[in-house]
Amino acid sequence: MADPYLITGPALISFSGGRTSAFMLWSILQAHGGTLPDDVIVAFANTGKEREETLRFVHECGSRWGVRIRWLEWRARSGPKAERVEEVGFNSASRNGEPFAKLISDKSYTPNSVARFCTEELKVNAISHFLTQEMGWTTWKNVVGLRYDEGRRVLKKLAQNDEGKSPWQTIMPLSKAKVTKTDVTAFWGEQPFDLGIAGAQGNCDLCFIKGRGLLLSLIRDNPDAAQWWIEMERVGKGRFVTEFSYADLLREVETQPFMPGLLEDYEEYDSECGLTCAEAA
Repeated sequence: MADPYLITGPALISFSGGRTSAFMLWSILQAHGGTLPDDVIVAFANTGKEREETLRFVHECGSRWGVRIRWLEWRARSGPKAERVEEVGFNSASRNGEPFAKLISDKSYTPNSVARFCTEELKVNAISHFLTQEMGWTTWKNVVGLRYDEGRRVLKKLAQNDEGKSPWQTIMPLSKAKVTKTDVTAFWGEQPFDLGIAGAQGNCDLCFIKGRGLLLSLIRDNPDAAQWWIEMERVGKGRFVTEFSYADLLREVETQPFMPGLLEDYEEYDSECGLTCAEAA
């Protein structure tokens, strides 16, 4: 049986900044003797709302494993193609939601569970633009960290492959290798470093895809984090979630500061919004 981690290019390894995609990257590196082929690229798309732990983890994976990770940030929806995406690094990466805020301002619209254009623009399009405009690729393999125990998402990606609407074909080596969350957890338990974020917290600090109970819990831990989301609902003239605003969540936390967080509506996924959101887009 062919090694699912022996990736041939042109190929993009989509690094979410989570433990599962990092495990996938490590496995691919091992299959290639520690060095990727020149036409196999690792990319991390930063929206500016990723937690600091995520940024440090991405940086540490690249440094410790000796692999170049291309840090990309969206800049504009139109105008000169050379200015639509910028390559940054750990020190210069946005940390106050600048790319995301500019997108909402430009569109004068707040993304929501139905119109998740944040993922499409800030991640999918940003990376695709880099590959086509900077690398000159016309087609490629899109390597994503979906595990064997994420069957519904795997099937969704396979169906998208069959539709053939994108210049890439998604491949999922972890699923092919039958890797589960238990395997990933065991791997990181043996490493000298880790992401440092509880699974329920996720990479994007208060992403609207998270359940209400989880958002309340996270805001109780860090009330200041809600301010950016409240401001963006004003800028975009709408709510991220139809049933409540982020101002509503903050008021509830302020009036009931000692209530425990309600996490029962949360289903854990390693991925940043790229994999989770794209599934329903």
